[in-house]
Amino acid sequence: VWISRNYCQRLLTNILTKGVLPPRLLRRLKVIVDFSSPNIAKEMHVGHLRSTIIGDSICRLLEYLGHDVERVNHIGDWGTQFGMLIAHLQDKYPNYRTESPPLAHLQAFYKESKVLFDTDEAFKKRAYECVVQLQAFNPEYTAAWKLICDVSRKGNNYRKPKSV
Repeated sequence: VWISRNYCQRLLTNILTKGVLPPRLLRRLKVIVDFSSPNIAKEMHVGHLRSTIIGDSICRLLEYLGHDVERVNHIGDWGTQFGMLIAHLQDKYPNYRTESPPLAHLQAFYKESKVLFDTDEAFKKRAYECVVQLQAFNPEYTAAWKLICDVSRKGNNYRKPKSV
C-alpha cells in the first residue's frame, strides 16, 4: 500500500494549521450523562472520583464531537437504602424530624440498617414499606428523605442543585 506524498503533506499541513478537527456530525444529539452518584448516606471517598473522571471525560469527548451534553450527578435516589435508613431512623432516632443527626451518626445508622435489613425480616418489610411511602410522596417520608439529603450534602460540601 502506497500513500501519496502530496496527500500526506496536505493532511499534515491541515492538522498543523487547523488542529485536529472532529468528524462531521450527521445529526447533533442531546446526550445526558449520569455519573458518580455517590451514596447520599455515606461520606464521599476516592472511589467516587473514578466514575466522575470517566463521566466527565465522556462528556468532554461528546461535546468535542459537537453534541449537546447535559451532565447529571444524581444525588439522593429513592431506593432501598433510603427505606432502610428511614426505618432505622424511626427506631433509633425518633426525633429526627426536629433534630438533624450529624453525618457520622447517619453513616452508623446506614451500616446498622443494612445489618438489620439482611437479618431481620420484619425490619426488611418495614424498610420496603418506607420506600413505597417515599415513592408515594408521603409528606412524612419525603421530609425524612430531604433531611437525610441535606445532612449528607452539608457533611460532604455538596451544592444543592437549583432545580431541587
